[in-house]
Amino acid sequence: MNRLLLFATLLLTTQLATSCQDEADIRPASYDELAMATGHWEWDTTGSFAGLRTPATEGYSRQLTFRPEGQLMLRRSGQPDYQTSYQLTMGTPAPCGSVSPVPLLVFTTEEATLPNDARKLYTLSQQGGQQTLLLTGESVCLDGGSEEKYHWVAE
Repeated sequence: MNRLLLFATLLLTTQLATSCQDEADIRPASYDELAMATGHWEWDTTGSFAGLRTPATEGYSRQLTFRPEGQLMLRRSGQPDYQTSYQLTMGTPAPCGSVSPVPLLVFTTEEATLPNDARKLYTLSQQGGQQTLLLTGESVCLDGGSEEKYHWVAE
């Protein structure tokens, strides 16, 4: 029952995030809103059919630092863990695609305990004065992928 509720919540969140977009929401290809300021995204939760994971349940924190020219540094408890390239694009997530294009973040990691799809729908929002990044794996609707939530920490 908990998995069904989690899935319904993830699906509803994804649909709400994608249903309100129109042509005005599509940024120029050179615009990178994830690497515009100095700081990092601090991991809050990862939810999937396997359950909900947090820094408290896993015993470490996780940070994402998006750098210019498409470079991403992943840190674990503040220490460098993995560096990779990333790409922001517009597209329809398959197999759970929406009718209209949505903003996608594409990167891969060697993360074994917190796996997610390489292609993720990304949503930026403000909640209680805190900027939030939500990454939803493209196969979350098929018992794959996960939904990751981060908050912004300015440096």
